[in-house]
Amino acid sequence: MVTAEVSDATRRWTRNKSDELAIANGAFFDIDRGAYAVWWIERYCKLYEGENAGEPLILRSGCEQLFDFEFPIMLPWDEGGRELSLRREEIYSKYLADGNAPDWQYECTMRMFGWAKYSDRWERSIRRFREASIWIPKKQKKTPTLASWGVYLTCGDGEQGQKCFACAKDGTQAAISMDHAIAMIEQSPELMSECKTHKNERSIYHIPTRSKYKPMSSTGERNKQAKEGINGSILIDETHVVDRDLVGRISRAGISRSEPMRIEVSTAGNNPDCYGKERQDYARLVQSGIEKDDRLFVGIYGAPQDLSDRDLAADPIKYGKMANPAWGHTAHEEEFLADYNNSKKSISELARFKMYRLNIWSNTENQWLRLDDWCDCISQMKLEDFEKKRASIGMDLSKTRDMSALGISIPVGDVCFQACKLWITRQYAEDHKDQVDFLKWEGRELTIIDGDTIDQNLIRAEFEKISSLLDVLILVYDSTYAFEFTEWCEKKFPKIKQVEYPQSYSAMEQPIDDFEAAVRDKKLQIEDNRCLTWQAGHCSVKENDKGHRILKKPKRNDYRKIDGMVASVMSYWGTKHLPKSSSVYRRRGVLTA
Repeated sequence: MVTAEVSDATRRWTRNKSDELAIANGAFFDIDRGAYAVWWIERYCKLYEGENAGEPLILRSGCEQLFDFEFPIMLPWDEGGRELSLRREEIYSKYLADGNAPDWQYECTMRMFGWAKYSDRWERSIRRFREASIWIPKKQKKTPTLASWGVYLTCGDGEQGQKCFACAKDGTQAAISMDHAIAMIEQSPELMSECKTHKNERSIYHIPTRSKYKPMSSTGERNKQAKEGINGSILIDETHVVDRDLVGRISRAGISRSEPMRIEVSTAGNNPDCYGKERQDYARLVQSGIEKDDRLFVGIYGAPQDLSDRDLAADPIKYGKMANPAWGHTAHEEEFLADYNNSKKSISELARFKMYRLNIWSNTENQWLRLDDWCDCISQMKLEDFEKKRASIGMDLSKTRDMSALGISIPVGDVCFQACKLWITRQYAEDHKDQVDFLKWEGRELTIIDGDTIDQNLIRAEFEKISSLLDVLILVYDSTYAFEFTEWCEKKFPKIKQVEYPQSYSAMEQPIDDFEAAVRDKKLQIEDNRCLTWQAGHCSVKENDKGHRILKKPKRNDYRKIDGMVASVMSYWGTKHLPKSSSVYRRRGVLTA
């Protein structure tokens, strides 16, 4: 906890458990460090696009109306600039203490560059933070802010021979990020007098300190090796699409420097198993003090990750304000509501709205089902509770890379109970354990087969077991890998009608629509299976030019699977082919008195 010996400034800028733990390890807040970074950026960096191009970039504190001086502070640092900057900090801290929301640009800049710690190695105080993980929705001035931090580290931080790198998913995106920084330099006469910009290589050279800011080189084996030897600060844009290989190669950049920075700024993404999601989850643990990491700065602005569509619909403005720290400045209520009302008409568009405007991770692009609706259908009933009931089975087989799946549908009145049996090879599970922990589902939810090939004899044995429990009348199958199975089934269970599931857009659309409606209208009761729910969360659709939809199979090397969902749709479609129950009069005749 914060003790009596802690300075007032440190006390004012203590935000979370991680800060408290850092104070116990000797960290403190140096107002001059943070205020200088803010002063320098606002005085020298200029906006480069839109109506305000050429004007100073103001790290808006959210309470300018309270100040008795104008922005930016143009006085030199040692001739009044420092005093006004410290006065600004006092007013801002009081503004925050009164319960007002922080402004992310001023807040993050002050905290990233203001926290310090004495270093025995360097025999002086250095920045506490060496890394920053910042997550914020769109329309919050993210791009110019990141550019200004890169320009400050290159030209204003004072380190001789600094090397800064703009990094992104690929070299092209990194170059685009550098274009913003170059434009910011070119809009500033003061910085242009000290810098050389090279548009071909998209780099900035600061002459007084011999420092350079350039994009990270693109992919290629030689360039990959070069990334491992970089030594400096790194600014990563849109972390949600950056892969682990790249981050692993640059993870030790700046290790020989006293105050390197790796700043990652991003919105949420649509791959819950990527590096970006892993990074944000780790940042949350650091912020809470569960993970002890004094060197990682965390700034996360967003609505609750488990926000349901119903809760959002009840009060979209509440969650809009929660996620958008520039509310009323670059994010406005009228525009936000219009975006929400337009997006909620489509499942996939609503998922994108929550991702981009509320910083909530989505499970996939073009999401098919609302996970809220799916979870509402989950039942505590088991397949064994439906002994001798009529059933339809959907079958999607594989050999090595994909799952094999049997979906079982049992009509009960006006609803349908569903269960799903899933198989995958242990080799596949081991190969992808860094992406998905398939082993946690092993057992009733997922059968993991030793080796690298799925043995259909195991699936046949399960099919026989199901057929002895239920009155299976329909088998719907995808013909891929199914010839031997269907031939065996025809001999073993001649009463079961076999129906091939068509693989065309026009034929598959109606089964998809019917299943979607059943989930939405709570006409399904689904046996609880976490592996199947994982698939439901990222199952997506694609349309052809006529607007017909089909379930979108993941790419060849994608660890995400939807085979259980495909089998579930097939089995539900199969219930439409079940014979009608015969009349009681036809079974026993008409009784007469």
